Amino acid sequence: MNNQMLSFSGADLVRLRTLVTAVAKEIALVPGGATTGESQTPRTALDMTWSGLVGMLDLGTEPEMRECPECKQPCMLKATRCGHCWAALPTPKIKEKLAA
Repeated sequence: MNNQMLSFSGADLVRLRTLVTAVAKEIALVPGGATTGESQTPRTALDMTWSGLVGMLDLGTEPEMRECPECKQPCMLKATRCGHCWAALPTPKIKEKLAA
């Protein structure tokens, strides 16, 4: 078995998170999510397998995003260039925390 670590670009991570969310929503629509006695229903086994796969992907938290002013595609907040059109991005405005 190959033990290489997977590495995804920022844009790939965004797409992967979107796909993971979509698949999770579809799995939730499958009937039969309860266990019966000591046996598991196919849905429960699917939930467990999916949870294991998502855990192995270790996608982390979703980064803060902003829109490219040129092409309107999503970009990471800290990016200096758009990953889609390569336009230079303005320095993001830092959110100030209000004192309580």
